[in-house]
Amino acid sequence: MFLPPVFHGKIHGAGFIALCMVACLCSGAGLAIGLTQSKTPSSLRPSSDSGNLPLQTEQFDDTRTISLNVTASHAQNISFGRTGQVTYASCPDNGVIVSGSHEYDMDGAPLVTLYAQTPLYRDLSYGDKGTDVKALQAELTRLGYSSSQSGTFDWSTWNAWKQLYAAYGGTAQNGTFDKALVIWIPTESLITTGCATELGSSVSDDDSAAAFTTAEGIQSIKATNLPTDRVAGERTVEINGQTYSIGEDGTVNDPQALTAMSSWEGYTGNRKDGEQTTDVSVSYRLKQPIDVYSIPAKALVNLNKSDGCIVSASGAALKAHIVGSSLGRTLVTLEGKAPGSIQTNPGKSTCNAH
Repeated sequence: MFLPPVFHGKIHGAGFIALCMVACLCSGAGLAIGLTQSKTPSSLRPSSDSGNLPLQTEQFDDTRTISLNVTASHAQNISFGRTGQVTYASCPDNGVIVSGSHEYDMDGAPLVTLYAQTPLYRDLSYGDKGTDVKALQAELTRLGYSSSQSGTFDWSTWNAWKQLYAAYGGTAQNGTFDKALVIWIPTESLITTGCATELGSSVSDDDSAAAFTTAEGIQSIKATNLPTDRVAGERTVEINGQTYSIGEDGTVNDPQALTAMSSWEGYTGNRKDGEQTTDVSVSYRLKQPIDVYSIPAKALVNLNKSDGCIVSASGAALKAHIVGSSLGRTLVTLEGKAPGSIQTNPGKSTCNAH
């Protein structure tokens, strides 16, 4: 059959379009096959042992944010509470004086360096009451010497003082507290220039001799509160980009830490004129990170607060302690040797974590 040339052009155009459509379909099918046959990343593939999870360790430093109370003061002299001749003098090389320590003897009697929130301005005997008594009781207790907290000087208060004084070879007079046996300091720890009075020196009422001399600047750094659920271990805080040790009681005694704090914008930017104390926030973490295991929450059974159990692939139960969480996973430490893999959803277990 004869067709005009114009129809030949139309047939050729339609055929070209059809060929293009076929080519696209083939390309799409090839792409789909390629996608279905590509390998799933190993981190996303299910375990070949269905319901089990290989255990792997990771480092954990239990980083928290805490508040530090920073106390600054002008240069000052810390005086003796009595007169006499210095028969013993020994101060730490770093100049850090702490409450409950012993740096001097006078006329053969030990003098205890002691902080109390209220200055210890008088002698005490049974029945005396006041804020100074309560401050003495609080500090003796903080130092580890059991005392009542009644605000009344009683036998338990005297006994706590007697034990502290005896630790340095002294004998406390029965039923009394003698303020002359104490060098009072205004903070729990104090940065000083060392012993300000030499061995053999005499101290009189009209003498300006000081036991310690402080320099102007930051005198103490202490945490306002420490997390009660923190992982046990030595800790550090970060100040102005550097890490410094912090004690179990939350005190930072490193003189370099005090120097770093004084020039840190986190402190200077928060400090208000005329205020001696300033609160700053810092990172608080373990000095040495520990190994932990990251597991699904459902892998823990018999939970009791932070303690529970995991179950190995073979069915053996093992005690676990929760220390934190990360990216939706629970971080735990284990009691005993870790199994190679655990059940991800063990259900009930006979493990006793209580």
